[in-house]
Amino acid sequence: MPVLDCTVVSCAYNSEKKCSKGDIQVGGTSATVTSETCCSSFRQRGTNGASNSTGEPKDRASVKCEAEKCMYNEACQCCADKIGIIGGNACECRETECATFQCR
Repeated sequence: MPVLDCTVVSCAYNSEKKCSKGDIQVGGTSATVTSETCCSSFRQRGTNGASNSTGEPKDRASVKCEAEKCMYNEACQCCADKIGIIGGNACECRETECATFQCR
């Protein structure tokens, strides 16, 4: 499982740049560039700023990957040592990206 660094502070699962969900899914089946990917697991944090997460933040996460052309995709699993999810104050999953994506 890759080390996960997530800067999407508006996500309900984000806690100190870690994910409390434990597993995420990267979308972007036909992506050829980073901006065509997204974190499909993104859920917007509540309007009062409180987190909706129920788990503990973890350093590593299981990452299912739909980005067929990514060099780190092996049988729909991310095999990178470290993965970065970016998107700052995203309101929707399409405003997030997998910063680790590299087209083969």
